[in-house]
Amino acid sequence: PGTTTYTFTPSQGLCATTATLSVTVNANVTPTFGSFGPYCVGATPGTLPTTSNNGITGTWSPAAISTASQGTTTYTFTPSQGLCATTATVSVTVNANPTPIFNTFGPYCVGTTPGTLPTTSNNGVTGTWSPTSISTASPGTTTYTFTPTAGLCATTATVSVTVNANVTPTFGTFGPYCVGATPGTLPTTRS
Repeated sequence: PGTTTYTFTPSQGLCATTATLSVTVNANVTPTFGSFGPYCVGATPGTLPTTSNNGITGTWSPAAISTASQGTTTYTFTPSQGLCATTATVSVTVNANPTPIFNTFGPYCVGTTPGTLPTTSNNGVTGTWSPTSISTASPGTTTYTFTPTAGLCATTATVSVTVNANVTPTFGTFGPYCVGATPGTLPTTRS
């Protein structure tokens, strides 16, 4: 880059004076861009701009950011023809969406005190539950849904919790006995 002066000298014997010509060669500018991502698989990505932060116009290849699968992709910006600019690249990372993992809960009996649904999964994903806590008020199986904190690359997860009805043990009859008679043995298992 720079400006150079070129001097033209006429052939000898011609009625002409020397002349000068200045030629400027500009440096190639590297287009600059902000960062993109990281994104989660399936997230809506940003749009690749057709003008760089330092005013260079051009096109991208590939033309748009894809979040269809995890990995890192390099996007190449080619300046518009005739501009003193070089190509530029941007790497965009797309992270996988892990499924939060939890220990099992229950089964419980009606009326017992259940465990607490954790706000952080075993694999480190934070979030909230719906319903927010386990109920043992009635028998049945309830599905609890864990929604990861916004912005985390993670999927929702579900946990099924079973609450069993309380069973009243039933036994056969005993007696009547006579004083001193040998009674039957009380069973340790209901009939």
